[in-house]
Amino acid sequence: MKKAVIILALVLTSTLTFAQDAPLEVAPVPPSSAVKFAAAVDVVLPYLWRGIALNSTGKVAFQPYASLTISDKFTFGVWGTTNLSNDAKEFNKSYNEFDWYASYQTCSIAKILVSDYYFDFAGARGKYFNYDNTSTQAIDLSLLLNFASKGVPLDFQWNTLIAGNDFNNSGSRNYSSYAEMGYTQSIASAGIDLRAFAGAVVKSSIYYVTDGFKFTNVGLNAAKSIKFSESFSLPVFLRYTYNDNGNFNTSGHLKRNFISGGMTFTIK
Repeated sequence: MKKAVIILALVLTSTLTFAQDAPLEVAPVPPSSAVKFAAAVDVVLPYLWRGIALNSTGKVAFQPYASLTISDKFTFGVWGTTNLSNDAKEFNKSYNEFDWYASYQTCSIAKILVSDYYFDFAGARGKYFNYDNTSTQAIDLSLLLNFASKGVPLDFQWNTLIAGNDFNNSGSRNYSSYAEMGYTQSIASAGIDLRAFAGAVVKSSIYYVTDGFKFTNVGLNAAKSIKFSESFSLPVFLRYTYNDNGNFNTSGHLKRNFISGGMTFTIK
């Protein structure tokens, strides 16, 4: 998410996201005395992040993550993605990332999230905790709203890069921002959750490779948990995404429409 996006999009991109771009929802939290650990692995194809393709070779992305909720307010977690490639010859063949995040739930509908993205592309990885114009690391500050607890199936997020290689042409920090709104509707008879979403980069950004306001992530996500037994269910998703800014595929053609899918294997 990041400097890799700039190079991948300018060379030959076609598509990572949870980033599979799953909505950043404000989920119910456990009682203040509870400590909850969760871990899982997402398998997605292709991987889109906010509508941006981070790998164009059609390789499956494996995305392990874990979270620790230590109170009704604080959650810490780590997340990673890899296409199991370290090919340093071409920018569009290899993408690996390791992130951490911390969130604070201010009330039943609002959460503040700080995410640290640390990534490489084509085997190029910068120094850790380097956030200057040579970095491959960035910090994102997000405000997440979810009104489901109020009976309104709407969610909203605002994300602004506050550190890392995100500068404008004059060399000043750009504070590139992304906003997204979603509407979720369940089909109870089929056990399917549908989420329509519209996300946009709100100003020109080298980081997001956009010129002015652009809808980069508009579409519909269908999610369902397939039950195999009383003890095992497999959550899956299928998503359509439209990116008005577009991503270049392996043939060098600008592509704006994407179909992606994936599944989640819960560890704990």
